[in-house]
Amino acid sequence: MRIAILTPSRARPGRLDSFIQSVYSTASDPSRVYCYNYIDSDDPRVSAYNDYSKKQHQNSTNIVFDPQSVSKSWNILAEAAMTFKAEPVDVLIMGNDDMVYRTQEWDTLLRKEIEKYPDQIYCMWFEDLINGQNHCAFPIVSRKWYKTLGYFTPGIFNFLYNDTWIYDLGQRVGRTHFIPNVVNEHLHFTTGKSTADETTIRNRTPERFDARIVDKKIFDETSHLREKDAEKLRAVMSR
Repeated sequence: MRIAILTPSRARPGRLDSFIQSVYSTASDPSRVYCYNYIDSDDPRVSAYNDYSKKQHQNSTNIVFDPQSVSKSWNILAEAAMTFKAEPVDVLIMGNDDMVYRTQEWDTLLRKEIEKYPDQIYCMWFEDLINGQNHCAFPIVSRKWYKTLGYFTPGIFNFLYNDTWIYDLGQRVGRTHFIPNVVNEHLHFTTGKSTADETTIRNRTPERFDARIVDKKIFDETSHLREKDAEKLRAVMSR
């Protein structure tokens, strides 16, 4: 089973490096885990990302391209995961540059959970020590899910609600699955485990741009689109 972790990052090369190091140091088979990281070409710290990449696992790839929303960036990373290697990956995981994987052999534990869904339609997530089972903050989906919909994230949001979109689809088709025994700790600034930085301010400051308001409006107005996509997933599910 080949796993791809998709992580847009901006102005956080050290945090991204810590995340990637945690992914590979806890995996039971690092050779089958691929990290794809989206870096904006105008990022003021792009050279630092390049410096860190030289000491990261060989399966970690930085894609430096035009600055755009993470909703679009995640899709570019997903497409890369499906085409960059001789064989496409089997699983796509939403990553984040303020997160750390804590559980040893998380990939083996994930594989055991995936085996419960032979038709490969599922929306899974790990314990992030913030949301628990209440919300799928970092979705895990299959290649079949991705191919059926034609996207990983919808591409319509500015910053937020990408995970909520995927989780909503999973709920609509009755295929949500929480994995409590794997911890990928989210060091979110609201918990005091990290501090708000320029990337945070860029997307959450009402005076500049507040994605919480804009993206919620987009989400609320697109329920009909999610129902259409849920129907696509139902069509390929085993009854």
